[in-house]
Amino acid sequence: MKVIVLAGGGGTRLWPLSTNDFPKQFLKLGSELSLLQRTVKRFQHAPFVDEILVSTNKLYEPLVRKQLGPDCHILVEPSRKNTGPAIALAVQELNAKPNEPILVVPSDHLIEPETVFLRCIEQIQQTLSEQIVLFGIRPTKPETGFGYIRIGEPFDSHTHRALGFVEKPNAETALRFLKSHEYYWNAGMFAFTSQVFFRELELHAPAIVKQLYMGQYHDMPDLSIDYALMEKTKQLVVCPLPVEWSDVGSWDSVYELMEKDQNQNAVQGNVVTVDTKNSLILGNKKLISTVGIEDLLIVETDTALFISKKGRSQQVKDLVTLLTKKNLTT
Repeated sequence: MKVIVLAGGGGTRLWPLSTNDFPKQFLKLGSELSLLQRTVKRFQHAPFVDEILVSTNKLYEPLVRKQLGPDCHILVEPSRKNTGPAIALAVQELNAKPNEPILVVPSDHLIEPETVFLRCIEQIQQTLSEQIVLFGIRPTKPETGFGYIRIGEPFDSHTHRALGFVEKPNAETALRFLKSHEYYWNAGMFAFTSQVFFRELELHAPAIVKQLYMGQYHDMPDLSIDYALMEKTKQLVVCPLPVEWSDVGSWDSVYELMEKDQNQNAVQGNVVTVDTKNSLILGNKKLISTVGIEDLLIVETDTALFISKKGRSQQVKDLVTLLTKKNLTT
């Protein structure tokens, strides 16, 4: 099996620590390794993986090389496009045999236990002869920031037929999905063979395939892989993953992942607290001191200080939009 790691995203959901110049896949959150390094390491010793390709763009290429070393196989996208063109280019770059399994994963997710995750991947390889496999996570809370996929009857012993996608539902719908056994979080990870992938892509997004074969990446349509292919193909099945998973997509999720002290505070840096509970406090160079606070998120960098109530960090994107308009982003 060959693995494509997507490392070209420039999200700012963890602003001010994550910026367009240094996005979250390069951050070290409660670990000596960055999210990118942990993703690549996850597959380096898997016996069924024989090649790892990291797809990124010109801006992040130096960061990828610095974190992964000179021997890493890196594909630099000619221009910043969406995941549809990026994955198509990466599959072409691998030059895999028509029936060889290919796994596509983001570079900034956390998965535990990794042994269970790898076993699930190994088990679905026979399914890939005619199907695309998308990996789903059983919801643990009524999350409104994730996309969901509905599953149907079993396709084989490891997968279910895919019945449809729902993108970021409202709170009431997310609660209904949580109580149901039919809806899973779309983890953004999937597997296929190059033969099935290009056959289905040519059927549902022929402009991507045409420009790819002509070597005109700049002219490809700006389409996500979900919109270009996954939501349209009839050859999609879902493999539920019995793992703990996080896309580390908000400061609330970072708090959940980090170790806590006796007062349920997740603290890093030069921090002194008095009567402080259930808070995330990430310091940088300044001393951060707190008295009598609860349920707050505090993040300090060289150029910015972010403070939010827990449960509201999904609104960081709105804050960044406002700061961008005011030309205040760092």
